[in-house]
Order: sequence, then C-alpha cells, then structure tokens
Amino acid sequence: MAAPGARGCSLAGLLPAQTSLEYALLDAVTQEEKDSLVYQYLQKVDGWEQDLSVPEFPEGLEWLNTGEPISVYKDLCGKVVILDFFTYCCINCIHLLPDLHALEHTYSDKDGLLIVGVHSAKFPNEKVLDNIKSAVLRYNITHPVVNDADASLWQELEVSCWPTLVILGPRGNMLFSLIGEGHKDKLFLYTSMALKYYKDRGQIRDNKIEVKLYKDSLPPSPLLFPGKVTVDHVSNRLVIADTGHHRILVVWKNGEIQYSIGGPNPGRKDGIFSESTFNSPQGVAIRNNIIYVADTENHLIRKIDLEAEMVSTVAGIGIQGTDKEGGAQGEEQPISSPWDVVFGTSGM
Repeated sequence: MAAPGARGCSLAGLLPAQTSLEYALLDAVTQEEKDSLVYQYLQKVDGWEQDLSVPEFPEGLEWLNTGEPISVYKDLCGKVVILDFFTYCCINCIHLLPDLHALEHTYSDKDGLLIVGVHSAKFPNEKVLDNIKSAVLRYNITHPVVNDADASLWQELEVSCWPTLVILGPRGNMLFSLIGEGHKDKLFLYTSMALKYYKDRGQIRDNKIEVKLYKDSLPPSPLLFPGKVTVDHVSNRLVIADTGHHRILVVWKNGEIQYSIGGPNPGRKDGIFSESTFNSPQGVAIRNNIIYVADTENHLIRKIDLEAEMVSTVAGIGIQGTDKEGGAQGEEQPISSPWDVVFGTSGM
C-alpha cells in the first residue's frame, strides 16, 4: 500500500482516512454536521506532506467531446475533477450516468467542476473507438471521454470495479473514491464541499475546457438508437421506441407517423400527448389501442391510451429500486431499469 505523499499512488492511500470519514457520517444527523465532517476531512487530506496524485493521461489516447487531448496538470489545474472509470456495456455504469448528469446541471465548468469519463474496457470490442462513440451518443454523455484502451490509468491507481469515481482537487490530488453505483448523496456532498474548500483558499480557477460534443458533428436522424418495435396487426400500425429521442412513435405501415409522444429531451411527466415525456424507453407492447412502455431510465412502466391520448404510470416510483421481494401495488412498487414488456396469456 502506498503511503500518503508518494506521487502516482493508488486509491489505497485514501482508504484509512475516507473510511474514518464515512463511519463518522453515519452518526451525523444534520446537513451542517455532514458538511463540517467533510470539510475537516479535506483539511486533513490537503495538509498531508505530499499529495496523493494521479498520473498524467498517457500521450496518444483517443478523446471524445473535446477539441484537444486534456492534461491533468495543465488543463485541469485549478479545478475539482471527477474521473469516472466506466465501460459502456456495464449496467452499473449506466445507472451512474443520471447522477453525473444531475451533478453537471448543478455545477458547471465555471463553478470549477469538470467530469472526465475514463473508458476502461472489460472486453476487446469495448476498446474500439467507434463503439465508444456510439455509447457516448446513446447515453448523451456531454463531458470529455478518453479511451484508455490499455487501462493504464486504471492499473496505476489500482482501480478494481466498474464504475469507480475518483474526485481530484485542483492540484491533481486525490480526495475521494466512490466504488459502484448508488452513492448520489455522497457524490454531491463530497463534490460541493471540495468546491467550497478550495474556493475558500482561492485555488479554483475559471479556465474553461473546450468541449466539442461528438453528437454535434453528426447529421440529424429521424430515429436514434431505437430500442424496440412491435406490430399492431389489427390496425396495421407499428409502435417504435425511439430510445435516443426519448419518445414513442405510432406509425402506419406506409411510414406515416400517426403519433409522436414525448421527446426530444428526457423527462418524466404523465398527461396529454403534447406534455408527456419519457427517458430512454425500450420495450413496447400494444393491444386494443393501449400501449405499455418500459420507460427504462425513469424506472417506470407507462401506459399510453391512444383513444384518450393520455399517458399514465402503472408501475414504479420514478427512481431506481432495490426491492428484491416486491408485493407492492402499481406506483408504490420500486423497479429497476425495466427493459421490455409483453402480454401474458391473460393480457394486462
């Protein structure tokens, strides 16, 4: 285990101090207590004789969503940085993305925060840049992403799990690590206090990183990563989950669109068609002018009534559930990333 102070250390150097912090947070009741504990932790870590510092990004790596390759000790100096070690086929990594999106909506580059996705492949096909480009587009990743195909940074920091978040201070100094999904409260707490701590010390710089989104280089498309399609043989219509556009299309077999429900941006709202929204819908099933939708990123099952032109929710609470037993009714039952819906022999 690397001792605090050695440059290029692994995440293990943070473990004793961060474990003590997390035990203390379990006993904290108020937000003020939590903020104070994290602030004191930052004072301790920032006061170590030498930083636990990440290595520089290797030269020659492929980057997305940025005009130029990024340097930890040049471009990111003066910022709080979150390194998201992920791979695009990992459902846990996908579950983490809404937390990162929410963080980016709360704090921007001007506030001193930048997220960098470090794509560390698990399988050979995940090293291919075109596949990563598709994932960046599919999951609407708008921060810089580096293809660390040989997992050099992963290995140097001794990362062991997808996803892993590493929060850095403005000197490239490691402050926190979060392993796995489901840490949104800690992510926001640690990030907000790191920004406050270093702003209080005048170490946050307002230097803007050039973000050049990959999706802006592509022509518009009528469909974007459509997830599922089903046929209504009674009315000769197709129902398409236009996943990337966050909408459901009801289309006549000649290609004419009868209804476009939701989109183009993700959301979660029931009501009339013109107001209703979805978030990356996948599975669809239709019977008797009723469409059921697996609204994947909303963790909901939705119902579309084509006669009433209304959308409603029939299952899920709108956040990812961890309940493995079930038994609750409809909108009281948490579910997690529903992917498809089918009619049983008795219908729905």
